[in-house]
Amino acid sequence: MTVQRFPSTSVLLGLALWFQVGAVPALPEPPVSATTSPPVVSKPTAPKPIAGLTPDQVYHILVAEVAGRRGDMRLAFTHYLKAAELTRAPELAELAVRAAISAEDDAAAGEAMMLWLTLAPNAPDAHQVAAFLRIKAEDREGALIHLQRLVELSGEGGETAFAKAAAILERLPTPEERLALMESLVERFPESADAHQALAMLAASLSQPEVAERAARRAMDLRPDWNAPRLFLVRLLLSDDKDSQARALLESFVEANPGDRALKMLYGRLLVDEREFSTAREVFERMLREYPKDPDVLFAVGILSLQLEDLAGARLHFGRLYETGQRQDEAAFYLGQTAERAEDVATALDWYGKVSGASGSDARIRIAFLRAKRGEVTQAREILQRMRDQDPDNAIPLFMVEAEILDEVQRPDEARAVYDEALAAFPDDDTLLYARGLHAMKLGRIELGERDLRRIIEADPEHADALNALGYTLADQTDRFEEALELIERAHALKPEEPAILDSLGWVHYRLGDLQLALEYLQQANDRLDDGEIAAHLGEVLWALGRRAEAWAVWDKAVETHPDHAYLQEVVGRHRLSRSESSGQGTASD
Repeated sequence: MTVQRFPSTSVLLGLALWFQVGAVPALPEPPVSATTSPPVVSKPTAPKPIAGLTPDQVYHILVAEVAGRRGDMRLAFTHYLKAAELTRAPELAELAVRAAISAEDDAAAGEAMMLWLTLAPNAPDAHQVAAFLRIKAEDREGALIHLQRLVELSGEGGETAFAKAAAILERLPTPEERLALMESLVERFPESADAHQALAMLAASLSQPEVAERAARRAMDLRPDWNAPRLFLVRLLLSDDKDSQARALLESFVEANPGDRALKMLYGRLLVDEREFSTAREVFERMLREYPKDPDVLFAVGILSLQLEDLAGARLHFGRLYETGQRQDEAAFYLGQTAERAEDVATALDWYGKVSGASGSDARIRIAFLRAKRGEVTQAREILQRMRDQDPDNAIPLFMVEAEILDEVQRPDEARAVYDEALAAFPDDDTLLYARGLHAMKLGRIELGERDLRRIIEADPEHADALNALGYTLADQTDRFEEALELIERAHALKPEEPAILDSLGWVHYRLGDLQLALEYLQQANDRLDDGEIAAHLGEVLWALGRRAEAWAVWDKAVETHPDHAYLQEVVGRHRLSRSESSGQGTASD
């Protein structure tokens, strides 16, 4: 990125020189752990015009500005420094410091910094940059002195000052040094909640959850009515997989602060994460009585209503959200989703047609899908083709959507032709090869599907998904079980916790006759993922082991959750006639 380092001032000989605040850009923020880039500083207070400039002063200012525009930072430094010495203007001393930093001349920056601090000893920005220079010079104590002054001079803006200090500490080379210096700074402000909260945030970013939790709790003690440490602490516990502690703490916060919107929003979201959708909706509905037009609350209640299949509730709340004039694209999209679930295609198309912005592409895809379902396949494909023309960067996923839509409306040969067209445009793209391979496998065209998956594996022997897909298909649809096992085990070595791969391992061992090992893998898969096919496989193995009541318990639960899962229904249907025998725990398999 090209950064304009110096102001563009209009200087006319014979007129006084004005420095416009808006023309003095803040220094660019460096990446984390950088040690050479200058820190971000807030813009200085608008200076008064420098009256009565002498020709010599104007000369140095003009030369400095021209040198800066040409990228000669050393020359710019020399003349800005001379102009600052002649005018005693701190703004010019600051520009001299910036020029020296840009020129990577630490000695010159230190010289100009001393002048800036002399001319503006109580300027927070000066101490911020001075702390940065001391850190570059590995003078930790000097940096600490300037950071302390930065905080002291910030007055009531302590939170912002400590945030600036934390940003400066990012220039230290190791996490240990950053944390140690921040702790030293906080020790100088032991009664500052802002200080402890800044320490908590820095410690969390450095993967020091114990330090972060201790500091956040101290901030809460020092300022009991401050929400930031409460919200931070809950999120910290969640990120540390301490969900039960986080929930208990958050519930205590909500109980003690029943009118706190931010806490209740976080509580509702936590309930959603734990899939307690009904309870979450109750929380948001209570909030809605307090904030009837709050767009975030209306959106949350609408989404939860949709999740709970309460289409009337979803329609009501998304409609109210749309009427507020806020988040209208999202509201229109989900009103389309609601109408689609109600099988009201005309209304769904109407709402999708009103969507633009970030959700616009998704809405047009749904329009294409709905039009294809009602027989307007040509028009649906035209929509997707126009989208590819308008957004060539997303051509691959749009090709895949078109193929999926054609497959959905029972046009598999045309879907295959779309994959072929896409691969002609993007040869050897593994995403397209994988999709085409799976499509062929689903149609029973094993040889074609294997050819695509083998191409992926040859190019990338560690493509776990392709290894697993090919291995599972060979185990499920052929008698090449040993070959299937070798492929799936390679995938498992790459992704040992992946439920789909654990399911494949279980299924291939079932096909090999090792029922106990099959059961072990399928139970692991089922524990990790609520999926109809995994449940179908697990039930099959339990049935084969003679544990029919357990098999039916697995299937019944899965059917309740996945009532439209075709493979699950097929498996359950095959065994339904024998269900009456399950209570006796028979040993014969079907």
